[in-house]
Amino acid sequence: MSFLGLIAILAVTACAGTTGAVEPAGTRPVMVQQPVDDDLWAAGETVQIESEIRGDLAAAGAQVTISGPVDGYVMAAGRNVNVSAAIDNDLWAAGETVSVDGQIRDTATVAGRTVRLGSGAFVGDDARLAGNTVQVDGRVERNLRIGAATAVIGGQVGGNVEANAQRVSVLPGAAIDGDLIVRAAHPPEISPEARVGGQVKYEEIEQGGMGGWMVLWLLGFLALLILGLPVLAFSPSWPARIAELMTARFAASMLTGLALLVLVPLAIVLLAVTIIGIPLAAVMLALYFVVLAASGVFVSYEVGAWLLARMGRPAARPWQRLAIGAAIVSLAILLPVVGWLFALLVVMLGTGALFLERRAGVAIA
Repeated sequence: MSFLGLIAILAVTACAGTTGAVEPAGTRPVMVQQPVDDDLWAAGETVQIESEIRGDLAAAGAQVTISGPVDGYVMAAGRNVNVSAAIDNDLWAAGETVSVDGQIRDTATVAGRTVRLGSGAFVGDDARLAGNTVQVDGRVERNLRIGAATAVIGGQVGGNVEANAQRVSVLPGAAIDGDLIVRAAHPPEISPEARVGGQVKYEEIEQGGMGGWMVLWLLGFLALLILGLPVLAFSPSWPARIAELMTARFAASMLTGLALLVLVPLAIVLLAVTIIGIPLAAVMLALYFVVLAASGVFVSYEVGAWLLARMGRPAARPWQRLAIGAAIVSLAILLPVVGWLFALLVVMLGTGALFLERRAGVAIA
């Protein structure tokens, strides 16, 4: 079973009370071959979306393939993600390998070890891509931002290209209508048969990294989505319940979280010094890391819900709350000087609220 499926099963135990269609996680393939007249949240070892989704789609698994058209947003996370569908709104995707060959009406935000916009890909707005290797062979209507070790541009871009990388190549036949802005360890390699309509601006940076803070932000943002999607797929009411508890019992959540951060590692160390306690210490350590990771998901959900409520959109969908909150939380953690403090507060608040909610004994639904 994939890590995503394991997290999903550990995090939630039921899916009652959900809105929209739900395909549960498991070892069997999840295949959608009939149109769905609602939002769809699917998680499993293998997820294949072959028919039209007349709403938003969230899919997580080891192998995720989306070939049927989607009328709304798409969030996809997995080891290998392939998107060849027409998407009428934004695409967020993360995985070890992510390949996009579909028509994306709005923005595309993609991160992975290998990221590729194929020759059939079209992005109607901005594209933000991060990975070890990023290749763009399709069309981006507006601006393209890349954070990578190696960035290869062979397609068409209607606006500016901003690349933070170690090496940047612009292939024959590539067309960039705006400026090419490169921050890299080496000057960009631009084919004489490529066209850059604006200026070429190069700034040398030190060797190393995957493209600077933008890559770190995208990876943090999409990591929260990877952890949060299975939770929302199985129980959209659970994050909402914990978010309400954070607001109602803010001080208690913070103090409880602080106590857990100190006491749990101490208990693990005390168990580990005895032969009998070593297996229990290992289990506790694994659960401890799962809870720490989940804390960011719940805080992100609350931040997104709060912001959307202030914007006059209190009825926004759960995964929209998660996505907006994850973008803000992952960015705040990267702030200079105070980022570490914000990360600590996130872990304290989320862990404490989760513990208090579980202590109350409310069924996950």
